[in-house]
Amino acid sequence: MLREHEAILDDISQFVDLVILGLGFYFSVEIYHYKHALVGRVWEQYFLIFLVYIFCWIIGANIYRIYQSRRFMTTLFEVKQLIKAHLLTFVITIASVTLYDPTMIHNRFVFYFEIVALCLTLGFHLVVRLFLQAWRTIGRNTRYVLILGSGAAAHTYLEKVNSNPQLGYKVIGYLAPERNSLEIPYLGDYSNLQTVISMKIVDLTVITAPLSDERVKICVDLLNEMGKTVTILLDDLIAKVTRSRPVDFDGLAMVAYDGGARRPWHELAKRIFDIVLTGAGLIVISPILLAIAIAIKLTAEGPVIFAQDRVGVNGRTFKMYKFRSMVVNAEELREKLAHLNEMSGPVFKITNDPRVTSVGRFLRKTSLDELPQLWNVLIGDMSLVGPRPPLPSEVNMYDLKHRKRLAVKPGITCIWQISGRNEVDFEEWMAMDADYVERWSLWMDVKILAKTVPVVLMRKGAS
Repeated sequence: MLREHEAILDDISQFVDLVILGLGFYFSVEIYHYKHALVGRVWEQYFLIFLVYIFCWIIGANIYRIYQSRRFMTTLFEVKQLIKAHLLTFVITIASVTLYDPTMIHNRFVFYFEIVALCLTLGFHLVVRLFLQAWRTIGRNTRYVLILGSGAAAHTYLEKVNSNPQLGYKVIGYLAPERNSLEIPYLGDYSNLQTVISMKIVDLTVITAPLSDERVKICVDLLNEMGKTVTILLDDLIAKVTRSRPVDFDGLAMVAYDGGARRPWHELAKRIFDIVLTGAGLIVISPILLAIAIAIKLTAEGPVIFAQDRVGVNGRTFKMYKFRSMVVNAEELREKLAHLNEMSGPVFKITNDPRVTSVGRFLRKTSLDELPQLWNVLIGDMSLVGPRPPLPSEVNMYDLKHRKRLAVKPGITCIWQISGRNEVDFEEWMAMDADYVERWSLWMDVKILAKTVPVVLMRKGAS
């Protein structure tokens, strides 16, 4: 009987790739040593490049999901993902090594290593794919599938199998209360399950019928008793919760449903990215921070930093910091100016807000008032990229659909900031944040950060 071993195979595949990268490093050193006739201990000189490359490769390979089952990956897609992962690894390695010792890049060893590593991993993955395809051609590594149920769900599943021959799935037929128009053998009703299992090879049983049907429940119990693998095509109600994962709660089997994208490796890389960039950024811009603080102190009364309660991930409140750009009693004056609000929904914005100081107006136009939020990012209350943290009073006025933006950590910039900011109405803004939560990835954050720079420089949508 075939069993699902994708997780183990993924780990093995990743380990083999690391070994191949090690061989690639060895070959690169030997080629480089021979070509340039270098003297001395070449290995020690370039081992740092290898270590950085390996670390970045592990992150890049998981970002681009290199180690998912090849049954669900076309050859072209796998090649594209491998190239993307290598390019990302190469760029980060060059940047890291250049910061450490710029002379290590001048001799071009890292370029030799990148070419060798890319060729070796591409070659290995293609050979494995060809081997698996040949193996399935002679009837090996084929999974025989039995469908329980008929109707639209069964048709949909069958179409997926037929359009993805690389899966190696062969549907032997289906069981249903009555014959349907499926173009596979009809094997009788559900009571025939035990007979079919006894007479045919069944590696996987796919249930496309409603689980509320008592006859289907009996079939599930029978399959479980025989140790068979069962997958369930979720009905429309359950399928609205698009992401699920198994959870072992001290021996109690549970399923967790995630309302947004959940990518642990991306999340770890995002946090490292936040810490490194903000830590370095705060050091580099410290003279600018000091100059702004002095300008605020000399031109207006009150503290330099304005701290305000904001709502973070899942409703947590925290103190968000900004350079003070308004008069001290700005919150008290807000009620008197409510009739001038230019934004729809529970958001308050005025183009020429009379509460803003002269220095504050410049800071807002250039977004320099946001710089202290780098501290919020560094301590983990915020991220560089994420929905803007709202006021508690705004959250209290949210509809249920608006609360989706609270499912992730708030940030300094997001889709709204690069799409016009105050020129976008409230509902469109919330839709943009919901879209970010749905489609989030580390690469998406990088693209948003890249687009934020010109938006800030051109002062688009700032007030």
